[in-house]
Amino acid sequence: MTTNGARSFPDNDELAATLRQLDDVRRRTHAAIHPAWFPMLLFGILGLVSVPFALVGDGTWLGLYWFVAGPAGGFSTSQYYRRRTITLGVGVRGGAYVVLGVALFVAAFVAGTVTHSAAAPMMAIAIAHLGFARLERSWPVALVSLALGVAALVVAVVDPSYGDVLLSLVYGVSFTVTGLLLRRRDATTHATT
Repeated sequence: MTTNGARSFPDNDELAATLRQLDDVRRRTHAAIHPAWFPMLLFGILGLVSVPFALVGDGTWLGLYWFVAGPAGGFSTSQYYRRRTITLGVGVRGGAYVVLGVALFVAAFVAGTVTHSAAAPMMAIAIAHLGFARLERSWPVALVSLALGVAALVVAVVDPSYGDVLLSLVYGVSFTVTGLLLRRRDATTHATT
């Protein structure tokens, strides 16, 4: 636009408002295509359900539970993301998530089989979730991963007789609470539009 032959530029307030709107659109879009709340809540609930299996025997039942629940949770998560992509018409490429999920499952299974301890699989899970946090660009997922890693390290060092139960509770509660908080945040983000 010109005024008296000179070009007119938007003022700083208009630019700032436009940048805020762009940032808001970016946040809403990220929340829509990266709903980290779902897998966190699902695996948190699976973690809480695993507590009775951790109370029985030498960890064999807990391992068998996760041998079934882990892939079932991964499949449910992939189906949720797939339906969401179809509904929204936009999504993320799932290759990195699938590779990381399979690596998590294999590493946790091998670590548990080799060490016969709950601490080693939980450390593998904590490390893998740092990868998921990076993919999701989610600091809450990173914090939960770090907390789980610290809990696994403490259990490995102290080696309490109830380490399986303690780690199952830490995992279940921290993932469930984080999933619920992320869900609330995402719902609030979408409500403001």
